[in-house]
Amino acid sequence: DGDETANLGLSEKRAGSVKQALMSDYSIDAARIQTEGAGEQKPVSDNNTKEGRANNRRVEFVKL
Repeated sequence: DGDETANLGLSEKRAGSVKQALMSDYSIDAARIQTEGAGEQKPVSDNNTKEGRANNRRVEFVKL
C-alpha cells in the first residue's frame, strides 16, 4: 500500500528478478527478454481488498 511511484519501482524490480531467474536457471539470453513494470496502471483485480492486491502482484509473459 505505497504511493504510485513506489509501487512502480517494486513492479520493475519484480520484473527484473524474474528476468534474472530465467537467465540463471534456464540459460535464456538476456537479449531475448524485455521487462516492464506496470505498477498500479494495469490492475486485474480490485486494489481495495487484500486478495485483489495479491492478484495484482503478478508477472505476465507475452511472446513478441
